[in-house]
Amino acid sequence: MAMTLPLGILSFETSFTATNIIHGLTTLLFLHWIKGSPNFYEQGELNAMTLWEQLESSPETEQSSNTKKVLVIAPTALCYFACHFCNYDRVLCAINLGVWAVCVIAKLEGMNGVRLWGINRTIGIDDDLRKCE
Repeated sequence: MAMTLPLGILSFETSFTATNIIHGLTTLLFLHWIKGSPNFYEQGELNAMTLWEQLESSPETEQSSNTKKVLVIAPTALCYFACHFCNYDRVLCAINLGVWAVCVIAKLEGMNGVRLWGINRTIGIDDDLRKCE
């Protein structure tokens, strides 16, 4: 018998999968989609870079290294817990692993600055990079 939430919306087994999906979409949006910097004084140098690209291009310090490690470990742990609590149901595990793969592949060093199929490109900045290839 599946335990349900107080509102009866999701069972306990699927609630972690829903959490994993929401976390994946949120981090994808804020780390890999939105560009620019909230710093008013940086004069637009980072306007064409996502937050993850800004972390990758910053000088390597212990704090930035630890931040990047946490941002990779968090979706991994969440995926593991989601798979474990859904009792390794094949469909839910496939969904969880798909979300995890998107989150982690986007953080690989080789994906830094890559715009797949021109999605989320900055007109005038990313166009110059495509001409050089």
